Amino acid sequence: MGEPVLQEEHGGKESVKYFCGKLLENMSDAFRQHELSRHRTRPPSTGIARRTRLLVVDNSALGKEANTSGKLAYCIDVYKPGGRKKHMPHATLGDKILVAIRGEMKQAFVVGAKIDVDYRKHGIPSTDTNNIVLLDDEGNPLGTRVLMPIPAVLQRKRANLQFSKILSIATKYF
Repeated sequence: MGEPVLQEEHGGKESVKYFCGKLLENMSDAFRQHELSRHRTRPPSTGIARRTRLLVVDNSALGKEANTSGKLAYCIDVYKPGGRKKHMPHATLGDKILVAIRGEMKQAFVVGAKIDVDYRKHGIPSTDTNNIVLLDDEGNPLGTRVLMPIPAVLQRKRANLQFSKILSIATKYF
């Protein structure tokens, strides 16, 4: 969809202007400016926060069931220091998070993050979806394959033992 266009109706001598089906003449200046602004777009994403929906990209049974049912996993907690007391920090690529999926709580690693271009670090790619790989209670991956390509910059995290297991089951990098 494109940006809404101003429409004019010529009813006699005066022209009446509409924007998105609303009469502009009856609006206050502040409301008119608000309506004409680009406020209809989503605010930029700085990372994965609480209640962010996530797509499971491994071949685990729990992940397949969640993706096919349409009830995606969502983030509950981020295992990352920092942030303010009331607000947890945002998870980015390679961070460990706690997710709720199909009534269970599981740990997961973020292998793809949808981050706005203004908040992205140089050299860190952004994906169209927020992708995770599920872990069991001991920190091993639940699936045996990662079905989507993961960023090659994650290979720097090979020193982390749990993350190196995810890199070993991944088949494609970008």
